[in-house]
Amino acid sequence: MRYAIEVEELWWKYESSDHWILKNINLRIKEGEFIGIIGPSGAGKTTLCLCLVGIIPHAIKGTMKGHVRIYGKDSRNSSIISIVEDVGVVFQDPEVQFVTMRVIDEIAFTLENMGVPRDVMLERIDEVLTMIDMKGYEHKHPLELSGGQKQRVAIASMLARRPRIMILDEPTSDLDTRGKEEVFRTLLKLRNLYGITTVFVSHDIEELARHADRIILLKNGEIVLDGRPSIFFSKGYGMYSIPVPQITELYYRLLELKLIPKFPSIPITIEELIPVIKRLSERTKLLNPPDPVSHETGNTIISLRNVFFTYPDGTKALKGIDLDIREGEFVFIIGPNGSGKTTLLKIITGLLKPTYGEVYIFGKSIHELSVNDIALKIGLVYQNPDHQLFCNTVYEECAYALRNMGMKEDEIRNRVEKVLKYLDLIELKNTPPFFLSKGQRQRLALAVVLAMEPKVIIVDEPTTGQDYIQSQYIMDFMKKIHENGKTIIIVTHNMRLVADYAQRVVVMKKGKILADGTSRQILTNTELLRESGLVSPQIVQLTSKVFNVPLLNIKEFIDAIGGLS
Repeated sequence: MRYAIEVEELWWKYESSDHWILKNINLRIKEGEFIGIIGPSGAGKTTLCLCLVGIIPHAIKGTMKGHVRIYGKDSRNSSIISIVEDVGVVFQDPEVQFVTMRVIDEIAFTLENMGVPRDVMLERIDEVLTMIDMKGYEHKHPLELSGGQKQRVAIASMLARRPRIMILDEPTSDLDTRGKEEVFRTLLKLRNLYGITTVFVSHDIEELARHADRIILLKNGEIVLDGRPSIFFSKGYGMYSIPVPQITELYYRLLELKLIPKFPSIPITIEELIPVIKRLSERTKLLNPPDPVSHETGNTIISLRNVFFTYPDGTKALKGIDLDIREGEFVFIIGPNGSGKTTLLKIITGLLKPTYGEVYIFGKSIHELSVNDIALKIGLVYQNPDHQLFCNTVYEECAYALRNMGMKEDEIRNRVEKVLKYLDLIELKNTPPFFLSKGQRQRLALAVVLAMEPKVIIVDEPTTGQDYIQSQYIMDFMKKIHENGKTIIIVTHNMRLVADYAQRVVVMKKGKILADGTSRQILTNTELLRESGLVSPQIVQLTSKVFNVPLLNIKEFIDAIGGLS
């Protein structure tokens, strides 16, 4: 049996750290396997990827024990150049990989270094751009793209090389549903064609359940679970409280209620659960679910009228946006990559001025307000947390703006420690932000804004780099803040969060608003979602096939079968 990767008793700690980040990792990956790796933020997933590609120990200082072998070559005794002949890597933050000024050059760069003939190079570039749906963007600067589009380019640059091993660290975290499906489909196609081995770090449990040969759980730097998806989720659900596919979670809930029989194998797809749900529906009087309860809202505080925005390169990001946000609303904005969501947020917060149209913030034209004036009322958490973190410690990051506001140190300490405790960052308060994992940096960026206590909080992809349990943790916090009177606007690709938390949903595509309604109206509109490149959660899909009235989430499902006879 041929192993592409062998990890033997691997330990690692960074030079600046007192504790081991990786602890006694033992792992063998067969040639052609598709391995999924999951684990909470800070578990060591990214560090393991750095070890597999040779960046550790060659480019990062620290202490390493044990061995990493790539097709038999020990990483300690092999140069990075030698290792990357076999290994391609896509990091969590695509911007750290960009080295050129155009998308086409970005993909061509590594091929040129490999000496690939020009005709073959052009053929591969065209192939990968088609695979990731980025045709037409060849001459764009990578940094002019949306977050999801940047990730697609980083993935394309690696795929064009066709390495023997692909290491991907959260490559789909900023992609819309269709983009995620394209990436997985492409990876599986390359495996079938070329026998490529894939290591895929992700919090997207449902996709890994469908595609991975094995899933590995990393916790506190150790491998605590490793197995085929059905075995992995059957052991992990009870023993480790890991996130599971929504279908699997529903199965366990119905089993606990003694409403269905135990399956020989744990269901992880919709198709596996449909027959038993159909039988359950035959003896169930379904109770109609209510629409999400909207809290009483006040006056319009944000208003956009016929807003257009065109970037200097000619990209028309917004095309006639009309939108009102009322005080006390909880609004989700969804849509495919490049639909203008982030541009819209920057217009609302004054970071960009509309090319045409009017924007009013708390009754005043945006032209009468400075960015600082708006920031005191509207807090924005960026999609990439690194764009707003610059202080030496986590504590100083949260305290910086409060000091600029002239607040007393006692009040600063109270506010900062309160928010750091809730976001599980208090133990890291003296840590430099860039020593944190991306998920931890995302929570820190949220903490910085929350500490300022603005009236409106806007969060662009708040759950990037977080698993579903961590995402729920953050959204429960946002819900609590909303219930205390804050207006919340969330941009996300996570349809489960939309189903669980949204009261109002705005759908965007190509710079326009396609729809604006309740979560039920949006998530059960199959044609609208298909047009938007989005997919409804598994529960909505399942109940649409079985019941007349689609249900949004597991809680609604359990409540709806209250009429069980």
